[in-house]
Amino acid sequence: MNKITLGKWLMVITAILFFYSCKVQEKENVKVKIKPRSSKFLVNKLLQHEFKFEYLSAKATVELTDTAGKETSFKTHIRVKQDSAIWMSITPLLGIEMARVMITKDSVKLMNRTKNEYFIGDFEYINKLFGSDLDYQMLEALIIGNSLEFEMDDKIYAKVDRKKDLYYLSTIKKRKIKKEFEKEKEKINEQAQVLWLDPITFKIKEILLSTAESENTLTGVYSDYEEHGSQLLPYSLNFTLKSKSTVVINVEYSKLSLGKSLTFPFKIPSKYEQITQ
Repeated sequence: MNKITLGKWLMVITAILFFYSCKVQEKENVKVKIKPRSSKFLVNKLLQHEFKFEYLSAKATVELTDTAGKETSFKTHIRVKQDSAIWMSITPLLGIEMARVMITKDSVKLMNRTKNEYFIGDFEYINKLFGSDLDYQMLEALIIGNSLEFEMDDKIYAKVDRKKDLYYLSTIKKRKIKKEFEKEKEKINEQAQVLWLDPITFKIKEILLSTAESENTLTGVYSDYEEHGSQLLPYSLNFTLKSKSTVVINVEYSKLSLGKSLTFPFKIPSKYEQITQ
């Protein structure tokens, strides 16, 4: 009798678990009803969910595609000390280091091991190379999926983007963004940061940056978020830089770790020749 009773209980529990799991799957497929929020609420949520760390180490695969469609792929080991330095060791698929990069707030250093050359400059070099308008804070924020700081006097617009099912947060009105993407005559003539936020995690799903000084734009798409403690970090990043030409950059992270103190070795061999551009 006990065996029969136990068997019935197991059947009941199994049925309940099966029913519950089906319900969970159904809920995942249902669109979340997004409640309109103020810009203040969204900015606060965005800042609360920013990715915070002291040291970060990751391996990544990077693919670059230029206007002509030429593709370049390589692997890189990345180390970051927040608000301080970004270090990269770049290797082709064969695994032999080809280049080493060290970026700080006031300098950009590059060693080309294939040509025994090195370069020391600033962000003007990166911006000329990619047709961008970046500084250190912007670059660090972009590679970890954080936002740029909003200025205190910024007029911030917030709404629900029903087409994307995301929150929309911007320093310019949405109609200007729409016209820019539809390639109408009106261009964005002011510095802007536009974010599309996940309505549940408040993490950035898409970003658009433009500058007042030029018609350059940078768009980014973040996906494959994974948990690190109580924080979320995107493992798949796609950037498009548009200026006189277009560059598309795809980044796929792997083997990411946090917390452990890191070194940033960058010793230039005496036989290397300095280049200026």
